[in-house]
This record gives sequence, C-alpha cells and structure tokens, in this order.
Amino acid sequence: MGISKHDRETGFAVAETLMHRLPVLWWQMLSPSAAGRAGCDRMVAEKQRAFVDGVAAAQAQLLQEALRFGWVNPMAAWQRVARAAFNPASLTVRANARRLRK
Repeated sequence: MGISKHDRETGFAVAETLMHRLPVLWWQMLSPSAAGRAGCDRMVAEKQRAFVDGVAAAQAQLLQEALRFGWVNPMAAWQRVARAAFNPASLTVRANARRLRK
C-alpha cells in the first residue's frame, strides 16, 4: 500500500508551512516583541486545537467501530481510527499552507 494523494499533499503542506513559519519563530527568538509573541501563541493554540479535535474524532470513530457487529478486518478498523485522528491536523496544515501561499 503506497502513500495516498491526500497524504502526499499534506506532507507538502507541512513543508510549505514550516518554510513560512520557521523564519518567524527564529526572528521572535532573536528579537522578541509583543506582536511576535501573540503570533506564536496563536500558532501553538491552533496546533493544540487540532490535537484535541483529532483525539475527539478518534474516540468517535472507535465508538463507531465498537458498535459494529464484530471487526471483520481489524487492520482496516484501526486505519479508519488513525485517519479520523489525523484528519483535523491535516485540514489545519493544508489551510495554513493555502493562506501563507497568498
């Protein structure tokens, strides 16, 4: 099983977002400012929200899997749980890349 198109696009979006954000983080470290601190706080809060959303989505998917009558294919069930867990972070990073591209 290879890497899906969605996962490739997410990987490129991560690289693109890091390319835009790392200089901002480095500059804030070298020359701190209140505005820079606020921007960094927003970046961190956004990641925390995506993490919490991912945990909630994984729990919801686990419940759906548990309510099915037996797991015919446990690997597929765990893949659905993992996909649900990572989807919020994927959506966030892809939206960031689109926004930063402008």
